[in-house]
Amino acid sequence: MQHSGAFHVVLGSWSLLTFGPEVCRGYGSFTFFLIYVLGGISGNLTSFLHTPEPTVGGTGPVFAIIGAWLIYQNQNKDVISKDDFDRMFQKAVITTAASFILSHFGPIDDWTHLGAVLTGIVYGFFTCATLQLDDASSRSGQDEGIALVKRHADPCKSLIIFTIFILFLSSLLFFVEPPLETVVLEDYV
Repeated sequence: MQHSGAFHVVLGSWSLLTFGPEVCRGYGSFTFFLIYVLGGISGNLTSFLHTPEPTVGGTGPVFAIIGAWLIYQNQNKDVISKDDFDRMFQKAVITTAASFILSHFGPIDDWTHLGAVLTGIVYGFFTCATLQLDDASSRSGQDEGIALVKRHADPCKSLIIFTIFILFLSSLLFFVEPPLETVVLEDYV
């Protein structure tokens, strides 16, 4: 059974607690939810198409969140501090490296992670709101002042893009034949 084990659960939980709040603040809670759901669907579909073994687990959505976070950081690099970017990038590297290392010692499905992170990157690219610096001094009459204008992803746009992704992923099932293996329930009980 792929994608199980205590270290895998701990790594997924730590990653979700690390990247989840950042992505939720950046994209908004509705788009965060869509990223999470889409990451789960696409990660499991990628695993289904490439892995004949049964898979359990919930880190696909976490990797989609990391992918969306990478896009958010890249598109807003002018207003995000270098220290914050470096700190979070190191955590992304740690998560990815730990997942890769654990896959050699335990049942971790790298196809799920790959499919989910790629989906997070692409979906994040299409839905990411950009932060803008606004010259607040010209409106307030002050000598100096710069305000950060924060925008979340447009929920309607996020939902439309989510729907397009779901239709695309569903259509893959008609064109790609998965490598099926007969599963005997007694082997896993």
